[in-house]
Amino acid sequence: MEKIFTDQNLMLVANVQNLLSAEGIVGELRNTYASGASGSLAFTEVWPELWIDGRQVIRAKELLQQISEKSELAWHCSRCDEESPGNFDYCWHCGDTAPKLAR
Repeated sequence: MEKIFTDQNLMLVANVQNLLSAEGIVGELRNTYASGASGSLAFTEVWPELWIDGRQVIRAKELLQQISEKSELAWHCSRCDEESPGNFDYCWHCGDTAPKLAR
């Protein structure tokens, strides 16, 4: 097992776990209730962590990189020409579906 993601926000770590799970990569959340020890340990030591089996680590890291890049690239709607963030599957203005390259 290898730790591939950590953040102070449990919901963000759980969301990453769900995104990887949708791609067939099973992860294990750790430190979900460790915040109670934050006075005795460094704050980053008690952050929630996502651990992945060693055989799936490379694929999981590639997917995390794709997710990160996708959220940074904006796209223009072909219907109303409004710009939407890369992590939007639908145009924020008219609701049209994002082009396949943006997804």
